[in-house]
Amino acid sequence: MIVMKRTAIYLILLTVILYSCKEGKNKQQLLIGTWHSIKIENPDIDSFFINSQKYIDTVGKGNDAATNMWLYGVANMDSMRVVLQQQYDSVKTMQIKADTQTLFTFAKDSVATLVFPDRTESGKWYFDTDGSLILEGATETGETEKAKVEIVRLNETDLKLKFVKAEQDVTDTSYVTFRREGK
Repeated sequence: MIVMKRTAIYLILLTVILYSCKEGKNKQQLLIGTWHSIKIENPDIDSFFINSQKYIDTVGKGNDAATNMWLYGVANMDSMRVVLQQQYDSVKTMQIKADTQTLFTFAKDSVATLVFPDRTESGKWYFDTDGSLILEGATETGETEKAKVEIVRLNETDLKLKFVKAEQDVTDTSYVTFRREGK
């Protein structure tokens, strides 16, 4: 009876191990190729744009010219709002390009290339023992930097990645959705 239980447990463990190996290989095979970004979700970035637009729409309203001169260094707030809106629109356009014009290529030789509208970065990619995607590249100073990325969704046509960046008590989380290039 004990031998049968051990045999059953070994068979279950073997099945789980084989399935895990198969899933890891499938995940790696599915990831290989070029992915085109279609959306970036980041509450901090969204909040920045919402709050910036509110500021532009309201700055200096309700004040007289002397108060605006004292607070902002200009009396004509309408002109200032036009300049601020132009700057906002420029930054918003750059963000939209990053959201929709970024390419992420995962090659069979473990090279990852990330092409932004204004620059290209490359490095290594691999899965760690936990199955997390690791991106490894060099910083401007030549130091090696590793990022652990969670694959939220991966299939033949869709890839959604979760990036978490933690620096000095501040955590920034972004979700980036990609479509396979040509799909």
